[in-house]
Amino acid sequence: MRKGIPWTVAVPPEVYAEYCGVTMREYHTDPAAQMHVQLEGPRILHEKYGLPLRRSIAPDFTTYLTGSPFGLRFEVFEDQIPAPTGHPIGSIEGAAALEVPQDMAQAGYFPQALEFYRWMKANAPEDVTVGFSGGSQAPWTTAVLLRGEELMVDIIEAPALVHRFLATLTESAIRQRELAANVTGRGAPGPRIGFTDDYGGLIGPEYFLEFDVRYMVQIADHFGAPERTAHAELLRKPHLQILQEHGWVYIDVGTDPYLTISDCREVLEIDFLVQMKSSQELLLATPEQIKARYREMVAEGAPSMLVELCRGVPEENVRAFVEIARELE
Repeated sequence: MRKGIPWTVAVPPEVYAEYCGVTMREYHTDPAAQMHVQLEGPRILHEKYGLPLRRSIAPDFTTYLTGSPFGLRFEVFEDQIPAPTGHPIGSIEGAAALEVPQDMAQAGYFPQALEFYRWMKANAPEDVTVGFSGGSQAPWTTAVLLRGEELMVDIIEAPALVHRFLATLTESAIRQRELAANVTGRGAPGPRIGFTDDYGGLIGPEYFLEFDVRYMVQIADHFGAPERTAHAELLRKPHLQILQEHGWVYIDVGTDPYLTISDCREVLEIDFLVQMKSSQELLLATPEQIKARYREMVAEGAPSMLVELCRGVPEENVRAFVEIARELE
C-alpha cells in the first residue's frame, strides 16, 4: 500500500460548537462565543484525537457575507446552521442595475463582522492571530445565491444583463478582499489566490468559461496572482480541464457526486483533492468500512486525503480515520 499521503480532518463550526456545548445561535450572535468555540473546539479535538491545535480566529458570518452588500440575509436558528432567507434579486434587470456600495465596510453584514473583529482583537490571547476575510466566493456562486434558479434561464434569454450583474459582483469581491487586507494589514494575497465556487457545476462547460471562470480570472489578475485554487462541487471532467487551462494549480472537488479520483487523474496534471463523503463514508460507516474506504481511495491514486466532520459522528469513527491516516502518512 502506497504511503506518504498527507491528510486533514476538516471541522466546521457547528461541530466545534457541539463539542463545546455552545448553541449555533450563541455562536453567530456573540463574539465571545465565537472566539471560545474557535479556540476551545480545536483544543478538545486535539486531546481526543490528536488533531492540530488552532491558534487563529476570525469573525464567522458564513459564506453569505460576500452577497450581503446586495441584500442576501441569513436566518440564525437555535442549534442548526444558518440558512439564507431567500433570493433577494427578483429580476435580471434589477440585478444588472445593482451598483457596488461606495463604503464596503458599511454594507451588508460587514459592519457586524468588523465589530466582531475589533472585539476579538481586543480580547484574544496574545499568541492568537485574528483574521478577517471577504470576497472569496466566486461571482457566479454569489449570483446564484442572490438571483436563484432563474439565473439559469437568464444566461440564455438575457446574457448581456447577466454579464453586467457578474461584473458588479466581481468588483464587489475585489473591494471586499481589499477591505480584508487593509483591516488585517496583510497586504496583497501574493501569487496564489483561492475561490469557493460550489455552484459552478450548475452550468455546462459551454457556459462555464464565459459566465464563471472569466470573472475569477479577472479577480486574480487584479491582484497579480497567476496561480488560482478552488473548492468547487458539482463539476464534471470538462470543467476541470477548463480550470486547469486557465491557471488553476489546485482543485478541491469536495464530495462531488460526479467525479472520482480516477476521473481527476485522467484530466488533471495539477494537484487535486477528492474528499471522503461525510455522511455515507464517515457518519453511517463502521470503523472497519472507514479504513477500507481510505485504502481504496489511496489505491485509486488520491494525492491527499480529507474528511469533513458533521454532527453526530461516533468517536470511534473519527479515531478510525485518524488511525488509518497515520498508518499511511
